[in-house]
Amino acid sequence: MRRALALLVLGLAAVALTATPAWAHAVLEEATPADRSVLDEAPATVTLRFNEPVTLPSGGLRVFDADAERIDEGPTAAGGAETVAVRLPDDLPDGGYVVTWRVLSADSHPVAGVLTFTVGDAAEVDAAVVAELFAGGDGWVGVVGPALRALGYLAVLLAAGAVYAMVILVRRRPDLRRARRLAFLAALAGVVVTLAAVPVQAAAVSGEGPLAALAGPGLLEVLGSSFGQGTVVRVVCLAALLLFLAFRVPPVARVVAATAALWSFLLDGHQRSQDPTGLLLGADAVHLAAGAFWFGGLVLLAWLVRVRSIDDDPVDAARLVARFSSGALVSFVAVALAGGAMSWALVRAPRALTTTTYGWVLLAKVALVVLVVAVAAYNRGRLVPAVAARAAPAGGSETTTSPPGAEASTETADVPATVRRSRAAWRQLRTTLTIEVGLLVAVLAVTGALVTIQPAAQAAGVTGAAQVVVPLSEGLDVEVIVDPNEVGRNALHIYVLDATGRPAGDVDDLALELTYVPEDIGPFRVEPFFVGPGHWTANVGTLRFPGEWRIDVIAGVDRFTEARASVTVVVNP
Repeated sequence: MRRALALLVLGLAAVALTATPAWAHAVLEEATPADRSVLDEAPATVTLRFNEPVTLPSGGLRVFDADAERIDEGPTAAGGAETVAVRLPDDLPDGGYVVTWRVLSADSHPVAGVLTFTVGDAAEVDAAVVAELFAGGDGWVGVVGPALRALGYLAVLLAAGAVYAMVILVRRRPDLRRARRLAFLAALAGVVVTLAAVPVQAAAVSGEGPLAALAGPGLLEVLGSSFGQGTVVRVVCLAALLLFLAFRVPPVARVVAATAALWSFLLDGHQRSQDPTGLLLGADAVHLAAGAFWFGGLVLLAWLVRVRSIDDDPVDAARLVARFSSGALVSFVAVALAGGAMSWALVRAPRALTTTTYGWVLLAKVALVVLVVAVAAYNRGRLVPAVAARAAPAGGSETTTSPPGAEASTETADVPATVRRSRAAWRQLRTTLTIEVGLLVAVLAVTGALVTIQPAAQAAGVTGAAQVVVPLSEGLDVEVIVDPNEVGRNALHIYVLDATGRPAGDVDDLALELTYVPEDIGPFRVEPFFVGPGHWTANVGTLRFPGEWRIDVIAGVDRFTEARASVTVVVNP
């Protein structure tokens, strides 16, 4: 048990280390006034439009002057779920201003940003003031939050899997006690980690410290979000499961509580904001339940194989391993089918696998699953039959077994060959099951990383706009957006970004050249329209063919220096 728990702890640490700030959530599409714009007259409002519906928490959109004094008059009607706005004073004087924003995406993940604008003939706000007001975005919250979510995911998965294993695998009373203990400890860990994530989420929503966020309206806003809904359901179901494990209740009650806690993850995540939602929710439900049995049953089996001797009860030992082997095979098929359906919805095209971070991480997960299956196949094909042979009839009677503790004695010629092979297979099974648990924990760690990465279909432009960022010159990047990235008329947005990721005013002029790569047609010269500092746009009908297009960006960094960058997008039919 100690080694199994050590593997679990290492796996949890791996998830925590691989958890990263979320990328694939609400994206700011338009700001009025635009970032770093210079206005002749003061605007009446500041309006932000996102690519999906968002929720604006209290104080989520604020405007400050150059002295870091807040000057906005609070939120105002914006005209759509994708848009948020605040009112500005009627007598706003000339000067520089900072806008900080923090909203909740449709999948409950907080995203934040900052922009500046200037009214009249005034200087921009000092960069130190901007940095102090924004404080670098999520900071530690963007790492700790996803890590706690991943830890909670693993704990609930183990608790539910141990409960399923109690019903399907275990028959002996000592083994049932061990399974109940494992499920209880995992469920308790799930409650602790889930509750610990609440103040971190409140801090992410409010932009304040955890204690300050809990004291203000941030707690109620968190509990009212999909994150809060999932948290409440999870804690209530895990608490019920703890009670059911502590007292004698029908097994079905434990299964229902464990499954409800497991499926609480469906209330919060990518599947709520991606199409087709129904397919993703159904596949994820199957994926969670089957994966829980596989993971929890495997951890339990590894513990039971390690703490008991095959000589205690060879018949039950053989049946235990055989039952898990059959159940794991069914779980693998279910996980593969559900995972394949989810991957299709989130990847959509083979090219997205090798051109996006999500695709490469998904391929790494598949490779790890292949290793898990290889070890499981060896167990099922070689070790399980050897263990089961100990209990098989031989010459019309049960094979003679040694009394408990005989495994520790020196094997002699008096011990039947079947018994020796069975003992050796049992000892080897201890090692291979530990390896299988470690590999499966690695799979779950990679899965935890996947939920924080932009889905491949979006990142590769298979669905929706294509978005590519490449270096332009020292200290500058260029971002090219092709919307809707389909054959015909498209809107091109080009942003020149500085080291902080904000539009830069260092480029004097900019031009584009479009080339259809498969037939080497072009280049077609495009002169985009200047929208504001660091931002150009053009509406083009040049993208008449599906497939790979190269977009060359030619930028005048100053009067004497020209910089070039090339991006490649695959235009959809």
